Amino acid sequence: MIRKGLMISGLLVTVMLGLSLWAMPHLPVDGQFASHWNINGQVDGTSSQAVILWLMPALGAAMAALIAILPRIDPRGRNLLRSSTAYLVIWIGALLILAAGHAVMVLNATKIFDLADVSHGPGLLRWMSLLTGGLFTAMGAVMGKIRPNWFVGVRTPWTLSSDLSWDKTHRLAGWLFMLTGIATFFTALVLIPRWALVVLIGGIALTILIALPYSWLVWKNDPARETLIPEDAD
Repeated sequence: MIRKGLMISGLLVTVMLGLSLWAMPHLPVDGQFASHWNINGQVDGTSSQAVILWLMPALGAAMAALIAILPRIDPRGRNLLRSSTAYLVIWIGALLILAAGHAVMVLNATKIFDLADVSHGPGLLRWMSLLTGGLFTAMGAVMGKIRPNWFVGVRTPWTLSSDLSWDKTHRLAGWLFMLTGIATFFTALVLIPRWALVVLIGGIALTILIALPYSWLVWKNDPARETLIPEDAD
């Protein structure tokens, strides 16, 4: 699993670096380029050439390295290895989002795609929203298969103290993530793309608001839960 993840990560980071190397001669060293857009597609943040070209590839490489070593440093790392399919989907999904964001910034900076141009902006934003919706759907589909661990998943005091709470909370959160992803995808497909972002953020917030109390409720009713016994309080 780790080898496969590193191979795919290496390919994605290489593509990101290749795009940066291609774009570098086209971007002035002292220039400032759009790096953030608001919900209406208007630029509200700029960055230097170095940030536009190299930040995302560096983050992607660092993220891949960190995710690769987590099973070795997690006290319950064996469970991460048992969750190989879910782990890979989340790993590669996160890198794909970084790669897509990198492509948007670089292509916009080189004016191949101009997000301020109505002939390209809405289409590009729509494709980004469709990709994000698809990735959230895929991650939601495998979330229920993540075994208890200390780094990946819905980590609340109650899921970490009860395997039953962990399993049930992740199954519920997985369904909510899938619904969020599907809703985001179809909103981007048929409505104005910016509404897809509203749906995505709202879905994530709703998932958190539901999963937190649910994890406590399952923990409270789990006879095998970890809890403080009277003599521990002394």
